[in-house]
Amino acid sequence: MGLWSSRRPARYLVVGAWNMLFGLACFSLLYLAFGKTVGYVGILTVAQIIAVLQAHWAQRVFVWRSKGPYFREFGRFSAVYVAVYVANTLLLALSTDGFGFPVLPAQWVIGMSLIVPAYFAQRHWAFRADPLPLESSIGHAD
Repeated sequence: MGLWSSRRPARYLVVGAWNMLFGLACFSLLYLAFGKTVGYVGILTVAQIIAVLQAHWAQRVFVWRSKGPYFREFGRFSAVYVAVYVANTLLLALSTDGFGFPVLPAQWVIGMSLIVPAYFAQRHWAFRADPLPLESSIGHAD
C-alpha cells in the first residue's frame, strides 16, 4: 500500500466531515426556510441531491484520486447514497414521528451515524479499481 492510499481513511474523514457539514447545513437551512410548507422528507430529498453532487466531486478528487470511468463511478456513488437516503428517511421518520424528537437534532445525529457505513460502501464498491465479476462479464464501453 502506497503512502497516498495509506492516508485514505484520514482524507475520507476530512472530506467526509466537510461533506457531512455541507449536507447537514444544506438540510438545516432549507428546513428552516421551507420546512413547514414542504416537510422534512421533501427537504431531505433536495438537500441530499445537492450534497451528493458536491460529495462525489470531493471524494473522487481528494479521497479516492480516481481516474476511473466517471459515469460508472457516479452511478455507484449515487446508488450508495440512495441507500443512505432511504435509511436516513426511515430513521428520521422513526425519530421524529415515532419518538417525538425535534427534526434538526435528529437529522444531525442520523447524518453523523451514516458516515462509516457510507465509507465502506464507497471504498469497496463505488470507487473500486477493478470491476466486480458481473461487471466484467457484461462488458462496458468505457
